[in-house]
Amino acid sequence: MTNYSQQLAEAISDLNVTGASFAYWDGTHLHTAVAGARNSVTGDPVTVDTVMHIGSITKILNTVLLLQLVDEGKIALEDPVERHLPNLRLGDSEALRKITCAMLVNHTSGIEGEVLADHGPDQERIVDAISRFADFGQLHAPGEGPSYSNVGTVIAGYLIEEIRRSSWYTLIRTRIYETLGMRHAIAHPTELPRFRQSVGDVTDLSTGRPVQTTRPFLAPSFAPCGTTLMMSATDLVVFGRALVSGGVGPNGARILTAASAERMARPTVAMVHPPGAQWGLGWMCLPGGLLQHSGGGPGVSSFLYAHPASGGVLALLTNSDRGVVLESRLVDPITEAWTGLRRPTTKRQSGVVDLRPYEGTYEGVFQRVEVSAHDGGLSVRLLPKTRHYDNTPKDAFTEVTLFSLGDHTFEGQLWLPDVPSMIWKFLQPDSHGSMQAVSMAGIMLMTRRAESASSVDSGSV
Repeated sequence: MTNYSQQLAEAISDLNVTGASFAYWDGTHLHTAVAGARNSVTGDPVTVDTVMHIGSITKILNTVLLLQLVDEGKIALEDPVERHLPNLRLGDSEALRKITCAMLVNHTSGIEGEVLADHGPDQERIVDAISRFADFGQLHAPGEGPSYSNVGTVIAGYLIEEIRRSSWYTLIRTRIYETLGMRHAIAHPTELPRFRQSVGDVTDLSTGRPVQTTRPFLAPSFAPCGTTLMMSATDLVVFGRALVSGGVGPNGARILTAASAERMARPTVAMVHPPGAQWGLGWMCLPGGLLQHSGGGPGVSSFLYAHPASGGVLALLTNSDRGVVLESRLVDPITEAWTGLRRPTTKRQSGVVDLRPYEGTYEGVFQRVEVSAHDGGLSVRLLPKTRHYDNTPKDAFTEVTLFSLGDHTFEGQLWLPDVPSMIWKFLQPDSHGSMQAVSMAGIMLMTRRAESASSVDSGSV
């Protein structure tokens, strides 16, 4: 039998990860392992009941709350969002009329939006974020394609609040945590004193060493997309088991109908990357019948994988922005056993590549990217608009070189030299072949700007 405790301890030591918690349900037995420190300043160790950030995995829980409304006949996924939120305003009123409830949770709404700067404790309710979306435009027409949208997820969370006439945090706690018996899970930061909690470490880019973040939470107004939920890896597996068991948790309690649990896992639209991946509702649907979602944040790398065919579920939570390096050690052997498939590898294209179609400035709400040809590759400068993390540079990132993989796809190493490269996919060529959009990591879409007047906001969150 695999000794996961030893494997995890060796991995975080070898790979310089602060702490991690791992839980794996193999269909019959639960395996758990913890290693490292939950707080690098105090040295307190990670324990099985330590709550750690799950980041964007929250989107799956948010989708469950939305599908519960479907199960009760209060909404239909095909309903226009305006039917339930008549006072909602977006920059494109015509597009708003076409956005459905389903589009909010399968990332096809086309709304241009990412996490915004924190506006202070008195202006960080979910409803406060909704009012800030009034000027947000569209990356594409609703339903035209995928573009990862935190804004869409927040709107879904607000819709849930409005129909239930209850706080989103309360609904997460009462309709998921308490129903499934998840005892080591928080919805709102005010609950933290009751638990052993982790604090994230970010990498100091000048030294390469981990430093504890001073911003443990991103803007609470974006809670439905992943800024506040924390739990133990074991409790995350409990939640995942409910979804691969027709909506019924290990304790026999139901959180969804079997039809809704199946619908969440049903592919709806192809993702930009990786090949063969599609968006379900909340879930990413990967080849081999694998369901997945990951999460990030200030010193956060989190992962949830599920395989309905075998009933297997695994969770890996870390308090390090380097946590992604643990996937190859802990996750890949299990997912390969489930699916018979290995994680896809990339191969750089040889020969001369015409780089002119990709040059230009691409921009989103979150950041601006300047792309130019450089020494046989593409040189990229990323200019953040808000400093969400302690190690976000105040000005431009160091230039990154992208190398062609073919099919308008490139890879490049960002600021952490030994973590997996990021994939960049250029999209939407015009009549002259010039690309009009770029996707980072297969999810974050930015569109070409002829001239950018946006300034970098060095304010913190």
